[in-house]
Formats: sequence, structure tokens, C-alpha cells
Amino acid sequence: MKKIIACLPLLALLMLTGCEKRLFHFVATINQSPTFTFDNTGPFVQRVVVTSDRIKAAIDIPADARITGVDIESLSLRVAVKPENRATALSVTGATINANQQRKLMFQNYLLPLAGVNVPVIGLNALIEDGISELRGKINGYVQNTDNTAFVIEVSGNSTPSAGQRVAIDLNLVVKATVKYDQCVEVPQLFSSGEECTEQ
Repeated sequence: MKKIIACLPLLALLMLTGCEKRLFHFVATINQSPTFTFDNTGPFVQRVVVTSDRIKAAIDIPADARITGVDIESLSLRVAVKPENRATALSVTGATINANQQRKLMFQNYLLPLAGVNVPVIGLNALIEDGISELRGKINGYVQNTDNTAFVIEVSGNSTPSAGQRVAIDLNLVVKATVKYDQCVEVPQLFSSGEECTEQ
């Protein structure tokens, strides 16, 4: 009871000072991991369609937010190896394909060992800017509501060092992106956090 009584003056002060809008900076994360299922001998290729609705469903951004930037933080591969698989390693390539059928590489001939039944997440390095820039631009267009056109992510490759072996796996391309945005939030005037909000 003493704690409640002690808080009453503070609550009264907050009510008397009123509220104001202050500008805050936020970062939201998008995690996507489309699945590519392969079960064939020789070169393989598969595509997954990515839509605006899919990306928007993966992130919660307020309607009055102002988007200030989109970054691709990382790409990685996660593999579940099936009993029928005979390949010990893969050489894989990933690309984006837009509505005009323009293909832009994100990574190329990446060596992916298949050491066990479930291969841990393997981070991709040496990413190719053309494809990463295209991926970033599509996500930015979706969250800014300036682009609703779907695009394709393609994964292709072959077994290595011996080409043509049977490949039987489920492969996830794990994409982590961040969206930076500003929002004016109503807070008690007593608090000095945030920046001046210039919205009308």
C-alpha cells in the first residue's frame, strides 16, 4: 500500500504535464527462409516466388512510420539431407529474377559440404552486389508501398567434386534484413527522450 501511495504524486504530475509527440528511431527485422527441395541426378535448379504480401506479413511497421533504410544483414544456407542423397558436397549459385526476366547473381559456385543429415546454418560470404542490391531494392519497394511486383529467387548447382551424383536435400536460403524507420510517438512532456517531431 505504501508503494501505491508513493506513486500517486508521480502519476498526478504526469497527468498535469500533458503529452507531446517526439521522434524516435526504430529497427525492425525481416527473417525469411524459402525452401528449395531437390531430388535428382545431375544439375539442379529451382525457383521460389517472393511477393509483396509475403514480406509485409513478416514485419510489423506502423502505418505512420517513415522508412529511412533497408539493409541485407546476412544470407546463409541450411540443409536437411535425405537418406537417398549420394552427394558429399554441392556447388550452388543463387540469383534474383525480376518481372523483366533480368537475372542478377547473389552468390556463385558456393561450396556447400553435406557432412551430415542436418547441416548447420552456413553463412555466405563473397556476396555479389548486383543481386544483393536487387533484393534490397525489392524489399524497400514493398515496405514503402512503391512496388508490388513479385520476383523470383533461384537456386541452382550440381554435386562436387564429382558432378552428376544424386542430390536429395531440402535447402533453406535464410535471408535476414533490417528496416529502419522513424515514428513520432506521443509521450509525457516530463520525458526528454526522443527528438523534436516536425510532423503536422
